[in-house]
Amino acid sequence: MPTGSCLCQAVKYDDHSLATQKHLKLTQYIQAVCHCLTCRKLSSGSSANLLIPENHFRITSGSPKTYSMTHESGMNLTTRFCENCGSLLYKTGDREGFEGAVIVLAGTLDNTEDFEKAKPEAEFFVKHRVGWWPGLGFATQLKEFE
Repeated sequence: MPTGSCLCQAVKYDDHSLATQKHLKLTQYIQAVCHCLTCRKLSSGSSANLLIPENHFRITSGSPKTYSMTHESGMNLTTRFCENCGSLLYKTGDREGFEGAVIVLAGTLDNTEDFEKAKPEAEFFVKHRVGWWPGLGFATQLKEFE
């Protein structure tokens, strides 16, 4: 079962829908790298993300703090982070395609093998990708979210 946590381990999460499966099947999620200006500010660069159904995701320890903002696309975006260490764990948005989903930062996965399996299928907001990032040739390139 995939699990994740913040840097100090105060906030932990899992995907309880996979609790009975022997092997992680990350292919059921949308995996993407986002180059939007919001992700750049939040993570000091592009952000590797897993988009999973909200009803599969649960906090198993701790209570993350929230911060809400208007994303450059116009959607309301709420981030969840650890109050103690400041690690950004996940985001939710009200834009079509994001409703009912949790955007988990792939770097918060506890198992490095799970992170390795989170190969991005797409790159969002490539219009903001920095020139020294060559892009992922195997991933769909999208100007924004569409």
